[in-house]
Amino acid sequence: MTSSQKSKGVSRRRFMTLAGGAAGLATMAAFGLFPEQGVCSTNVPEIDMDKITNIENETDVLVIGGGMAGLFAAVKAHDAGSKVMLVSKGRLGSSGQTPFAKGIFAFDPDSEKFSLDEFVDTVSRSALGTNNPVYTRQMAEHSLARVNELKEWGFFDPTFRLSL
Repeated sequence: MTSSQKSKGVSRRRFMTLAGGAAGLATMAAFGLFPEQGVCSTNVPEIDMDKITNIENETDVLVIGGGMAGLFAAVKAHDAGSKVMLVSKGRLGSSGQTPFAKGIFAFDPDSEKFSLDEFVDTVSRSALGTNNPVYTRQMAEHSLARVNELKEWGFFDPTFRLSL
């Protein structure tokens, strides 16, 4: 459609809004939830301003998220001499995307049957080209060292408890 043509009917944006709303209502109905029951009301929490406290902390590095990536970031920053604060909504080492990781990956060039280049190409084909090959290569190159660090920390020991 050229800019001189006038759109007739419903715009794509309006259609998607209506279709999304209809799909949401249909899904709720399938679960036995109906707007009349009040489950669709706006979530406006009541906040008692007198109960809010403010605590100030000073830190060199603030890590937000206590999953495996956050833990590694916090430990590495600490080991480099920084004063670190880690804030997490859940249990350390098992929040964020960590529970969905489904295992530990380590590319060991000494025991793999294919080269690092072949690994990156295979991952790229598997991901239909949606991955970043540079990051995939870096992940593979550093994965064995990270797994070995976890072993040194006792992570694979069932009694492992992290304390910073």
